[in-house]
Amino acid sequence: MRAPRSVLLLLALACVAVLARSAGAIEPGCNRWDLEVSCQSAPGRVLAGDPFKVTVTVRNSGDVALANVTIQLRGDLGAKAVADANLQSVVEKLEPGESREVTAAFTCATVGITRVIGGARDALGWAASNCACTVDVIGLPAIQSDLMDKDLQGTERIFAVGETFVYVLEVKNVGTSVTPDVKVGFSLPPELNFVSGEGEGNVAVRGAGQLAESSSFALGPNQGMKITIQVKVLAVPPTNFVQTKASIETTNGLRVAEETESTTIKA
Repeated sequence: MRAPRSVLLLLALACVAVLARSAGAIEPGCNRWDLEVSCQSAPGRVLAGDPFKVTVTVRNSGDVALANVTIQLRGDLGAKAVADANLQSVVEKLEPGESREVTAAFTCATVGITRVIGGARDALGWAASNCACTVDVIGLPAIQSDLMDKDLQGTERIFAVGETFVYVLEVKNVGTSVTPDVKVGFSLPPELNFVSGEGEGNVAVRGAGQLAESSSFALGPNQGMKITIQVKVLAVPPTNFVQTKASIETTNGLRVAEETESTTIKA
């Protein structure tokens, strides 16, 4: 027996009322509950082959709990997950307003823009969303450097015990793109002792004894940086020569240039 039309209309209205109470905003053209996905990469700029981390944050922005929400990350445009990366997590119940995060490490061997896509969906597939994080992958920087010893008046000469003089390191980006963040490490022989140091702009130099290090900086194409350290002569070496080394490295320890300077010390 067919139900009266009025009964069918009441049933339809009841279903609509249940959906209105239980669902958040539905996106145009989709049958989705509110599910927000955002992602963040750190760092946003890396050398080719170096690892970077992507964190995906999933938030239930609706007004009902979501069951068995699966959060996934996948590499795109050359991005590959590291061997032990956890690319998927299942949240049994995600309450309204509640957020969860998943972090995984990736690498990319190709210079250019790469990306990682993070997505989430509930068990029924009604709530689904995704987001892409981009990372700028760059090659090794083309850096030109020169290290010189000078007295405090800027003259190159022979130094004696008790005197102070400076090492001046000049660094220049001779490439066509901005370098990654780099820093300079100085290694002194035992006959010399670090006194002070400074770089151009906001670059600071700190050290003690026979070691010193600058803060990190990046150089645009054709941009240069001058870093100066002042040292004191503690003793005369057997050969009357000492050698100081300046190493330019990325902030994760990849050496891109190295300079040495020999200085004559007299008795």
